[in-house]
Amino acid sequence: MKKCLTCLLMAATVLLMLCGCSREEENSTVIRMGGFPNVTHVQALVARNMTRNGNGWFERYLPGYKVEWYTYNAGPTAMEAIFGRTVDLTYVGPSPALNAYAVSAGREVRLLAGAVNGGAALMVAPESGITQAADFKGRSVATPQLGNTQDVSCRAWLTRNGLRCSLEGAGDCRVSPTPNAMQLQLMKQGDIAACWTVEPWVSRLEKMAGARLLVEEPDVVTTVLVGRVGWLRRHPKEAAAIMQAHKELTQWIIDHPQEAQQHVVAELTELTQAPFDPELVRSAWKRLKLTNDIDLPGLQQFVTDAQSCGLLDRVPALNGMLYKPEQP
Repeated sequence: MKKCLTCLLMAATVLLMLCGCSREEENSTVIRMGGFPNVTHVQALVARNMTRNGNGWFERYLPGYKVEWYTYNAGPTAMEAIFGRTVDLTYVGPSPALNAYAVSAGREVRLLAGAVNGGAALMVAPESGITQAADFKGRSVATPQLGNTQDVSCRAWLTRNGLRCSLEGAGDCRVSPTPNAMQLQLMKQGDIAACWTVEPWVSRLEKMAGARLLVEEPDVVTTVLVGRVGWLRRHPKEAAAIMQAHKELTQWIIDHPQEAQQHVVAELTELTQAPFDPELVRSAWKRLKLTNDIDLPGLQQFVTDAQSCGLLDRVPALNGMLYKPEQP
């Protein structure tokens, strides 16, 4: 049975949790939420910036509660935080969420809502000469983290196109998990021929490295909102308020794109500790499809893709992953 390093780390985290942390933490008026410094986590960026400025969106729906925000660079790390009970809810890509659901035998993670479709792409270096899948033979492709959504998409696409790519790096081509912030420099240096990544890093590669778009999947699930079962079970009213707040925030962003983009630029500037180019956010915006809907067929495709790459084994029925306030 194949298992990736991410799965093993998650399994170890679950074991430690079950052995050493049998009691849930005390009820608290603090709600801990996670998100990534990616434009595909637009709801998290907008809401976090509002919180930073003393006018939090989620706080409006949760009188008496304080929302604390945590930053993760890729999905597997966010899921470790769920298992470690250091975060209650998080925006995350579908593949790590499904992985966590499978590793915990369906016990630890629930899906509250969709968030963003699209916004991810396979970008190739301008001098790479890559125009089709066969051109990747002997080349190196970067993805944000082993087992994250773009990593699974990349490996599955290569596999469907007849290329072998093992977890150990052997085969026809190499997939190299690389933090988004490092991908631009590595592409400029010629160390990687391509990146499968998300916005704003797609637009950054396009603008600053002259990278070309080779593959884009505009309707594929990129970001969802998930919660930790222990917290959801103890806080059904708060969870319902979070879901309503997320739904209305998504619509507000759709209706107020310029104001929302200002929040995103301001928050990315804070998180990266450097001025963030508004043009990158405007470019990224065109690739995003904001949604509240949960795309079960799309999630099932991620399960199939991860299994085909040896990144996932058996998964409980996905209907059980959907959060129901009366029975988390």
